[in-house]
Amino acid sequence: MTRGALKFVVVASPKSGTTWVQRLISAHPAMHCGESRLFGRYYDPSNPTGPHTTIEQTTQHLLRHLSPPDVGEDFGEKLAFGIVDTIAGLCAREGGVPLYGEKFTPYPGTAEEALEMLARYNDETPIVHLVRDGRDVIVSGAAHRLNIARQRWAGGSHGAGSEDLEAAQQLADRVIPEKWFEHFLTNWIDLNTAMLECEPMFRSVLRVNYEDLLAEPEAQTLAILRHIAAGTDVAVTPGQAEACARAASFQSLSGGRTRGQEDRESFFRKGVAGDWENWFTIDQLHEFDERAGELLEALGYDRGAREHAA
Repeated sequence: MTRGALKFVVVASPKSGTTWVQRLISAHPAMHCGESRLFGRYYDPSNPTGPHTTIEQTTQHLLRHLSPPDVGEDFGEKLAFGIVDTIAGLCAREGGVPLYGEKFTPYPGTAEEALEMLARYNDETPIVHLVRDGRDVIVSGAAHRLNIARQRWAGGSHGAGSEDLEAAQQLADRVIPEKWFEHFLTNWIDLNTAMLECEPMFRSVLRVNYEDLLAEPEAQTLAILRHIAAGTDVAVTPGQAEACARAASFQSLSGGRTRGQEDRESFFRKGVAGDWENWFTIDQLHEFDERAGELLEALGYDRGAREHAA
């Protein structure tokens, strides 16, 4: 099987640094990383910034009205793959980039089936598995959601209520509400468990740790870009990798702040590893360790639960 129009995919749990990696890849003149929300049967109309759905789910909706001729059972899947190829091919042609790919953060409860479908789309698509300490993922996700609620209250948006006002105080006090702790913990477990299980389905997978990208941005960027470009005519030099890392640095993305200089009202909040120690309660640390400690270790992280609970 040759590569489809989608030339690479960055797979991660939400809030693992995908927007950062998306920007640094897109800084290469021959690459662009977009996001069309590929696969998984999922639809959520209540998301505050717009309905959450996927190409696969949209295809299922189309099939109810399309009334195609007598076709095989795999017609819906072929249609979804065709839409993916059309989007990727058009973006590549119009943007003048040989290598168009996407970041992919499967929706809750869909990771395994979504990754299996991605493998059926093309198992030779280079995969970058971006991993971040799940405790920091929860903090980043909770802060993001609390900030959305705070903005809704501050802006007097329709439907804003006391919960949004409470969110502003929780954000200021570094409090992780239980619903967001559960939401982002479950997502992190779901995606990374599924990726470890599905990794053998793909011919080429590069695992990149968010923390390594923080510590060695140029070296990790070079590895990512060369992984994506392997087997193509696209050249990747150390100088290009350095330029991409610089273009997507925390300072550039945050409007001038240095890493560690926190702005809880920004999408690019702090840009550091280990901030969970400033947010987690002892109970949250124990719950995370009980449910995700083994997975954390399998991904190369130190659980550290006993030391922090002492």
